[in-house]
Amino acid sequence: MQIEFLVEDISGGTLIHKIMGKYQQEYPEYPIKYTVLPYKGIGGFSKGSVVANVKAQQLLNDLPKRLKAIQAKYWGQKDVSIFVVLDNDIRDTIEFRKQLMNVADHENIFTDHVFCIAVEEMEAWLLGDIHALQSAYPAMSDRILSKHSAYQQDSICGTWEFLADILTKGGISRFRKKNPTAFDIGRCKIEWAENIGQHLDIRHNNSPSFHFFIDELDKRRSKYL
Repeated sequence: MQIEFLVEDISGGTLIHKIMGKYQQEYPEYPIKYTVLPYKGIGGFSKGSVVANVKAQQLLNDLPKRLKAIQAKYWGQKDVSIFVVLDNDIRDTIEFRKQLMNVADHENIFTDHVFCIAVEEMEAWLLGDIHALQSAYPAMSDRILSKHSAYQQDSICGTWEFLADILTKGGISRFRKKNPTAFDIGRCKIEWAENIGQHLDIRHNNSPSFHFFIDELDKRRSKYL
């Protein structure tokens, strides 16, 4: 089986690698080949839900041609799936998924594909496993335990900021002073994905959008056994 992952940034790609490493450990007798293509942001739709071709290296802008390219690359193969993993931000999740499916339909994509939408951001998947947080940052264990209870799983609340707040002595204000640029924040997100991702229990996570992702992997593994 071959899976092509499209994700909107490098930290998302890092987390996918960590998750897939753990998933592969569960089924060593059934190896999955996969590639991860990270973009430099999500991009956007123009009016009418047509992808706007205005910025390079952003996922939504590149989506139509990328889906067609993958389909052409694996033409005739039956055990290929495309996983598009994106953040939800402030969009309505149902409507957003419908827009994404419309893009695939418009481009006549019949290669197996699924759109996995992290609500609000992929950092929600990290926040879904408090034990992984504490294992990754043991010096912050007490702070994580006390602060984490205020988080409503998969809510629109400024998810990465919440994670930064509980992992930083002095909270989010201190974090912003230490990491003033988008580059600095991106570097921290990659670090979180790397450090927390290696401790995730992929079968016990409080994030519904994480479970959707794992369930979609399971469906395809079972299908191709």
